[in-house]
Amino acid sequence: MSSIDPFYKKKMVCVFCGKPFTTLKVRSRFSIPYQIDSDFCPHYREGNYNPHFYFVNVCSECGFAFSEEFSDQFPLGSREVIHSNITKHWTKRNFGEVRDIQQALESYKLAILAGSLKKEKNAVLAGLCLRLAWLYRAEKMPEQESRFLASALNAYEESFVHSDFTGTSMSELNVLFMIGELSRRLGQYQKAILYFSKVIQHKDAKDEQKIVNRAREQWRVAKEEYHQ
Repeated sequence: MSSIDPFYKKKMVCVFCGKPFTTLKVRSRFSIPYQIDSDFCPHYREGNYNPHFYFVNVCSECGFAFSEEFSDQFPLGSREVIHSNITKHWTKRNFGEVRDIQQALESYKLAILAGSLKKEKNAVLAGLCLRLAWLYRAEKMPEQESRFLASALNAYEESFVHSDFTGTSMSELNVLFMIGELSRRLGQYQKAILYFSKVIQHKDAKDEQKIVNRAREQWRVAKEEYHQ
C-alpha cells in the first residue's frame, strides 16, 4: 500500500497576471498542532508540517504573492504600481515545491508588499504580518517576531477604525481581541486591558462566547503583568 503524501498540489490562477500555476498545500492530518498560543500561533511536532509555510501563493511568472483572502479587485492605478515595484524586478523562481523556512519567510514579505501596493484590506495585511511573526517565533528570532507583531497590531487598529474586516474571516470581536493580545505581547499592558474590556462589554458578546472567555482570561494575565 502506498503511503499518503503529506502535500497535495493545488491549481491556482494569479489574481494579478492571470497565469495558471500550481502550489503545494499540507493535508490536514499532517498538520495537527500540539499547542496553540494565546494569539492563535500553532506549534507542530517533528514529523508534522506547518501549513503556514504554504499560506501564501506566489506566481512564478510575475512575482505577485497573495493569499486566498485577497480580493480580485484592483484599485485604479494599483496595477501600474505593482508592475513597476514587483514584476519589473522579478527574477522567475518557483515557490510551488516543498518550502524551507527562507522561502516561507520570503513568500510572506512578498505578499505584504503586494497587498500594501494593492491597498488590500488592513485585516488581510494584519493576518499576513501575524503569521510571519509566528514563523519567526518558531525560529526563535524574538526581534523579528516583535517587529511583525507590531505591524500586525497597527494593521488591526486600522482595520477596527475603518471597519474593513467586514467580509473577511474576522469579526469585530476578533479584531478587538487581537489588538488586546498583541498589545499585551508587546508590553503595552494598559492598552491590552482596555481592549480586552471592550470585548467583554461588547454588545455582541453573547454571540461569541468563546472569544469573550478568552478575553477574560487574557485580561487577568495582562492585569498581573501590568502590576509586576
